[in-house]
Amino acid sequence: MAHTFSVELQELRKQYKSFVFCPIPLSTERINERGFNQVSELLRAAGLPFQELLIREKHHIPQSKKTRVQRLITTQPFVYQPSTPTIKGENILLIDDVYTTGQTMFHAASCLLAQSPNKVQTFSLAR
Repeated sequence: MAHTFSVELQELRKQYKSFVFCPIPLSTERINERGFNQVSELLRAAGLPFQELLIREKHHIPQSKKTRVQRLITTQPFVYQPSTPTIKGENILLIDDVYTTGQTMFHAASCLLAQSPNKVQTFSLAR
């Protein structure tokens, strides 16, 4: 099954060949708790290049433990990593594991849009 998923992720490379892949980051607390970022690890296992363009500065309780209203009023948790290469004029594909209300993608995209990329699109592994 993992091989099949890897092959399906390879299709992303073909479909978004002019894009920089950017996984949604986890907070330091969540990384320490889990030990890894599942999206980054899936991309790595599939052999897909990616750049970690964002840092999650604010640690919140997991989205799965929030009500819809609580998810919708979440404040901006991301900042652009100043140590990354410029993304001005680049095409960015934000990748997250699960899409529920879209707030995570909204916050991440708005943070990246301030850096003047050509476009930002989103992709979720599950809905």
